[in-house]
Amino acid sequence: RLLLGAAFALGGGAGLYLAAQHRLREHSAAELPAGNLQLTLYQYKTCPFCSKVRAFLDYHGLPYEIVEVNPIMRKEIKFSSYRKVPILLANAGSPLQLNDSSVIISAIKTYLISKRNSLEEIVSFYPPVKTVTEQGKEVFEYGNKYWLMLDEKETKRVYPVKEVRVEEMKWRKWADDWLVHLISPNVYRTPREALASFDYIVREGKFGTLEGLFAKYMGAVAMFFVSKRLKKRHHLQDNVREDLYEAANEWVKAVGKHRLFMGGNQPNLADLAVYGVLRVMEGLEAFDDMMVHTKIQPWYQRMEEVIQKAEV
Repeated sequence: RLLLGAAFALGGGAGLYLAAQHRLREHSAAELPAGNLQLTLYQYKTCPFCSKVRAFLDYHGLPYEIVEVNPIMRKEIKFSSYRKVPILLANAGSPLQLNDSSVIISAIKTYLISKRNSLEEIVSFYPPVKTVTEQGKEVFEYGNKYWLMLDEKETKRVYPVKEVRVEEMKWRKWADDWLVHLISPNVYRTPREALASFDYIVREGKFGTLEGLFAKYMGAVAMFFVSKRLKKRHHLQDNVREDLYEAANEWVKAVGKHRLFMGGNQPNLADLAVYGVLRVMEGLEAFDDMMVHTKIQPWYQRMEEVIQKAEV
């Protein structure tokens, strides 16, 4: 069960917190300038989708509380019929649950910009649609999750020209549909890298001695083989580093030489999404290789600096 849980938790992400059943109060759940809004993020810390949401919240200076979810038992989210993370609980007078990282970001961003609608009304603009995968599994999709629900005046203020909005949406989708799937195959590429990844995960997860040893070695073996299946599923090259390098350079090319960020002088939602996905590899060999063999480092360092300034 432990190995199955590890495979499930890490199959689309990069990390595992098997024993994190306590709350990590990295941010106080204070009232926001936008209103009486309290935020609680249910997450796996090293999940790239969760990291995207944290990057967005941090950049916008939004206080939030973190609840680390056990990816095997998931008892921390037993209140929810939606069984994935991230889940964001927002309380603006009454509790409201937001699911899916891109929906969370689009809805909260809309709320910060628009004063016309309540958060509950905004969330209703992102209805889940049930679909069936090729394997016959029922899943929920959000077809409009990359849209900000703004009126014409608000839209022109945020997106002076149509192309700016189209570009942001395109690359947010790219981060979800392609970039995120390069993480696990790269951080678990070899047995040595898989072991190093789980060594980091166990240290961060504050495991007991025996539990930590079991999770480190058995989890590393499990995820090494899972990463091979993911490589085949997403049609990656034999050397998955090449896909990572190509993706990083493709992003840098899209940003261009004359902009600090895709958003211009400040990051937009695409910048935050790409940064959030990539930073889950920090401290691992895949991340160091990407910095050496691609042109992404200057943009990445600018992202680190601007988010750190926002958090102060």
